[in-house]
Amino acid sequence: MQLPWRAAPRAALSSPLTLLVSIATTLLLGFVVAAAALHSSAAGSAALAYQQSRMCPHSVHPSLDGDRLPLSTAVSLAARSDLGGAYSRIGRPDFNGIATYGRFGYRPDAVSHLTAVQGGGTGLWVPQTIATAAKVKVGDRLTGSSLVVSAIYADLTQPVDGWWCSEAKTVVPNPLAGDGASTSVIWVTSAADLAALPPEFASDATVSLRFAAEAPSTLAEAEALRDNGNARLAALGLSLTRTDLLSGAIAAARTSERNVSSSLLPLVIISVLVGLAGVGTVTVQWAQRRHSELRLLWVRGASPLALGLRGVLELGMPLVLGGVLGLVAARLLLPLYAPGVVLARGTLWVALGFVLAVVALSLAVTVLVASWRAHRTFQRQARSRRLALVPWELVVAGLAVLAWVRLSHNGLGTSLKPGSLPRVDVAALAFPLLVVLAAALLATRLLRWSLGWSHHVRWWRVPAAQLALRRLAAAVGPVTGVLLVGVLAVGTIAVGSAVAGAQQSALDSKSGVFVGANSTVQVSQDVALGRVALPSSLRGNTTLVGVSTGALVVDPATFTDAAVLNDAAEVRSLLSGLKRTGEVAPALRIGRSANQEIQIAGLPLLKPVAALPSFPKLGTRGYVVARDSVPAVEQVGSWHLWSTLPLSALTSALQADGIHYTNVADRARVLDGLPFLTVEWTFGFVAAIGVVLAVVAAVALLLAVEVRRRQNAVSGALSTRMGMRPSVLWSSHLLEVGALALLAVGIGVVASFASAGAAVPRLDPAPWLNPAPMLPDLLPLLGSMVACGTLVVVVAAWLALRGVRTARMGELLR
Repeated sequence: MQLPWRAAPRAALSSPLTLLVSIATTLLLGFVVAAAALHSSAAGSAALAYQQSRMCPHSVHPSLDGDRLPLSTAVSLAARSDLGGAYSRIGRPDFNGIATYGRFGYRPDAVSHLTAVQGGGTGLWVPQTIATAAKVKVGDRLTGSSLVVSAIYADLTQPVDGWWCSEAKTVVPNPLAGDGASTSVIWVTSAADLAALPPEFASDATVSLRFAAEAPSTLAEAEALRDNGNARLAALGLSLTRTDLLSGAIAAARTSERNVSSSLLPLVIISVLVGLAGVGTVTVQWAQRRHSELRLLWVRGASPLALGLRGVLELGMPLVLGGVLGLVAARLLLPLYAPGVVLARGTLWVALGFVLAVVALSLAVTVLVASWRAHRTFQRQARSRRLALVPWELVVAGLAVLAWVRLSHNGLGTSLKPGSLPRVDVAALAFPLLVVLAAALLATRLLRWSLGWSHHVRWWRVPAAQLALRRLAAAVGPVTGVLLVGVLAVGTIAVGSAVAGAQQSALDSKSGVFVGANSTVQVSQDVALGRVALPSSLRGNTTLVGVSTGALVVDPATFTDAAVLNDAAEVRSLLSGLKRTGEVAPALRIGRSANQEIQIAGLPLLKPVAALPSFPKLGTRGYVVARDSVPAVEQVGSWHLWSTLPLSALTSALQADGIHYTNVADRARVLDGLPFLTVEWTFGFVAAIGVVLAVVAAVALLLAVEVRRRQNAVSGALSTRMGMRPSVLWSSHLLEVGALALLAVGIGVVASFASAGAAVPRLDPAPWLNPAPMLPDLLPLLGSMVACGTLVVVVAAWLALRGVRTARMGELLR
């Protein structure tokens, strides 16, 4: 027979709730797959942006460097690039008969990026240190040359800005190096001026060829820039040293993108399967509601497949619309869940392809489920639900055990090396999520069994609880479904937030231990000897630390003011006890160091008197001795200032007092954070999926209440007519919905916190650095989940009670 094809789409409008649920189901399906594609692409772009933030802007384009060249050759080579720099060898330029060490250099527009102290214009720009040492003034002429000093500028010091950082090794002197080893640059304003230098500067010149380029925002742009740049350098045909930092950044970003994609794949697959199961559930409900019509069509000769196609005619348009809306939502909400908003070209088309694929799967599921339902209802006797007997929670628990074995043996992946990205072991990464899934499945099975036996419970002394229990037992299917999704939602939010937060704090704490403080600089021994006083602005936030091989020399009075410590009081107490009374100096033994007297170069004989598991800068091996126990501070390897101030504030204070420094270190930049960010981005998306599941659980709960509105209205209206107080009825609905929410939050929190607590220390991108990642403070997250759950419970109870209050008794009885 011919089915009523034209009437089917209009017939769907008779059940707006089913349409809404169908749209919502595929909207979430489309959102998950589209968001996964967009998130992976954004992760690659964000990784590239992070790597570029650690590079000099003029080093993004491949560059060339050369040394030991004739100065004339260096000048001609420098002219072949956008920002070519030519530098003479270090010599002793003479202006007024007082010669000091210096070198000459030219770089286009260099003087525009210098701060003139005196003078300006064209001519020689002499750094202030050389001008002071050689008593150079504006207008002085360079001996043996026609060049005249036109300006004196403030010396460049670390940290330099982006325009200078690619030249920092040449233009920033090391004031603590020996004479003639390092010096500031005397700049000329024209490349031709270098030819007028005295003859002793004509040899051993260096050259740097830099090329201006806009920073690429996507990996494809970066690869094009790298390839074009290398081809450009090859076309120059110069026998200079090539530097290609961009290739390393691209490789790291590609690895990060692959790690994020592979880590998200299992979660996306599980989410798609859950979503398709939801489509099947919607189709079953549609078949139940259309039972009479389907039976009539079957009696008239329609096959089960034809009846299944009838289901697609009614539900197909909402399913397609939901998928498209999911793609739109994923794109609009990208800033909320992704590490960046820059997408590779064609990513939206890839996401659209994934959405169309899940929409096609949804339509196929609709046909298959509707056909199977018709076949089972009209052509053969229904059998028991065999799938319900399969212990799925045991299967998932077995997978969780296997994932734990991988995690405990490999951590994030195989053989990690400093500076390399971890090759993420997806099986190990899935352990906390598998634990949450197993707990959710076990909870739903126990709840189903409990509700099946609930008719034996007699709680009529507490009528609100008895009525709530009976309503839960009457809707065991929707109740267990809401609990399953709710536990998964709470668990994934908690796991994602916990692991992402742990990675963030681990990067911060590891970098603090590696540097020792927020910022450090090396200073001369004059500071340790007291010949040079520190600025008053550094008191209370800075300490002086001596570094020898395997040992630190610290000032117990100020060390805890600046160092990054977990327990400053304990460290202060131990350091205060390091008082030397004889030839042997008491010391703290750190971690795995030998517990015996030891001699370290430049220090007295050390005897451990106390121990700590780890210490800033030393990690888990070394010794700490008080400064007063070291009689010859000039024999200590080097002296450093540790400060809680940002590096720029520390160096500014030193520059203001004319204190020389070198070897700067900044806690925020000392470690490559991309390995930590990769794991953080992965679990950040896990938390985002948890939020989606939470919305699904809340909507499912509210829809379940709305679907049972007539049933609740009848029972509630009869109960109130029989004398039940409205407050008891209100309490009953609160208990019914609140019990579900409490179970979901409680089970999800326990399972996620336990699994994340076991997994977080092993999800360590840098296991060679202490401390290991630790769970962050999750109380704010727990509080927010409880608050949101309470709001949903109150709204659901209000919806249920509203139906009772607005019900007309005569109409209900009729």
